Amino acid sequence: MATLADYIVINDAEFALNPGETQSFFDPIPEDLVIGTNRGKPILAFRARATPSGGSFVVEVNDNQIYSDSLSSGDVRVVWEAFPGTILNPGINNSVQFRATKNKVWFADVILWFQRHQ
Repeated sequence: MATLADYIVINDAEFALNPGETQSFFDPIPEDLVIGTNRGKPILAFRARATPSGGSFVVEVNDNQIYSDSLSSGDVRVVWEAFPGTILNPGINNSVQFRATKNKVWFADVILWFQRHQ
C-alpha cells in the first residue's frame, strides 16, 4: 500500500521552560497512520536554545522519552528525532511534552512528521 508524508505544526511560537517546568501539547493523529515499520517512523522536529550557562532537557511523546540533551553556553540546536511509530495512538490526541532539567531552555518550531496510508 502506498504511503505519503504528512505533518502537524504543534507549536511555531517560542516558549521557555525553567528547570522542572514542563510544556505539553495535545494533537490528534490521523487514523491512517503508518506504524510499526522501520521505514515508517515518525519524526519530531524542534529548535532548542540554551542560556549562556547552558541547559538540558527531556522530550516525551505519550509518556515515552524519545530525546534528551545537554546544551552548552548559548547553543542553538535544530533536532530531528525519529522514534518508533508504535508510541503514537492513531485517531486520538497524543501528547508531546518538553521538560527543562537544568537551567532555562527555549523551544520553538515543534513539528511532528509521520507517514499515512494513501
